Amino acid sequence: MPSSVFDCNNIYIKYLPKWKKCRDVVQGEDSVKAAGEVYIPRSSGMDDKDYRDYLMRAQFFNATGRTLDGLSGMLNRKPLIVNVPNGMEKYLENVDGKGHSLNQFGVLCSRDTIITNWGGVLVDMPYLEEVRSQRDFEESDQYAYMVFYRAESITKWKWQTNGRKQSLKYVIFKELVEVESAPYTTELKEYRRVCEIDETGYYRQTLYDSNENIIKQVYPSSKKGKFREIPFYFLSSSDMPSESMIEDVANVNLSHLRKSADYENGLHWSGVPTPWSQGADPQIEMINGEEVAKPLKLGGSIVVNLPAGASMHYLEYGGAGCSSIAAAMSSDEERMAILGARIISHERKGIEAAETARLHHASENSVLAEFAINLSIIFSKLVKIYLEWSSGKELAEEDVKVSFNTDYDVSTMSAQQITALVALWQSGGIAKRDLFDNLKDGEILSAERDFNEMNAEIDEEQMAKNAQYAAMQNVISEQS
Repeated sequence: MPSSVFDCNNIYIKYLPKWKKCRDVVQGEDSVKAAGEVYIPRSSGMDDKDYRDYLMRAQFFNATGRTLDGLSGMLNRKPLIVNVPNGMEKYLENVDGKGHSLNQFGVLCSRDTIITNWGGVLVDMPYLEEVRSQRDFEESDQYAYMVFYRAESITKWKWQTNGRKQSLKYVIFKELVEVESAPYTTELKEYRRVCEIDETGYYRQTLYDSNENIIKQVYPSSKKGKFREIPFYFLSSSDMPSESMIEDVANVNLSHLRKSADYENGLHWSGVPTPWSQGADPQIEMINGEEVAKPLKLGGSIVVNLPAGASMHYLEYGGAGCSSIAAAMSSDEERMAILGARIISHERKGIEAAETARLHHASENSVLAEFAINLSIIFSKLVKIYLEWSSGKELAEEDVKVSFNTDYDVSTMSAQQITALVALWQSGGIAKRDLFDNLKDGEILSAERDFNEMNAEIDEEQMAKNAQYAAMQNVISEQS
């Protein structure tokens, strides 16, 4: 059977359930419970109503979502450091055609990629008929833009090797398109966008509708001509999907939820007093000509006469009961804390030294820092292509650099450190720029502060002070 553009490769099929699991757990209780028996199995003997009640009583502990918030917050707590040629900053104000700046786009991409550890960005250009030059694009107010594709939208890809260099032969994206089916009525249909290197070695892009008919086929080009490579990069350090950094937390989170379902169910049934009797013969009464056992009534004003040797009791838990499940749930919470969700862990007793705390988080930070460094490399390449396409100017690799934050120590400099640093500068031990950089790294100065602008402000303030001092001296001279 011939291959179809709607087919998915095996690695995609393998990882799709993992991506869905991580997304469901991150989204919270409603998404997890909507999946029903996928995450919370039905016990034997439960009918549909019993299972719905069992599911409803379970409480979801949102550790994975909080972990994602924490990781994304640390990664993006400082804005991107972007170095581009003068005059090209304007192109970074709206990089996706939706009004998002490069920094906003980076936050959206990085947060989603943490969930799946897969996904990518394509640099594209609006298609215009009869475009002959870069000026045609500029006069039509059209610029390049970036498109982020989530892991689930990248259905098939293939690598090719040319000497020591590996590049994409093709990559296929799933896109949901609104199609008008009747007046004032639209429906979503699945299309496929195929980006490939054709038999002549040029980049070609083809859009297929849900019936695999070609809607549009173009050869994107810049001022330098057609592309020899697909302007798409996966946001991963590997050329294949791998487990995300939050998957372990998600797995324990689901285990905790299953225990919670059993725990809450046990509390429900053990918390409702259920009387039972032993050796008490039921009283018989006639109803419509039939003998019916009359139930025993309980109550403070009702006297129950029991025959000799008979007794009455209440059903109750014996042994460990629900406490063993509660202990196991606490253990899961600690495991989730160890795996990354420290915001749900109990605070340590006593005071932890600053250096000890820094070392304590070093292993966690290294994973996120590696992720950030890889994103920095990829975004630098993407922005270079984007700027060349938007401006029509050729750039060197060193002309463009984008850096994500790798500093996850939220403690600021102490007063003693600041005093020692200023004294070192005053004694000539370090330059003024070194003082500035250290105060900026220590978050005493804003991350967006510019050295030259700060010096200009200082000079301006000093000139104002000098003018004020001179005016005061003049007044004193006139009075004397």
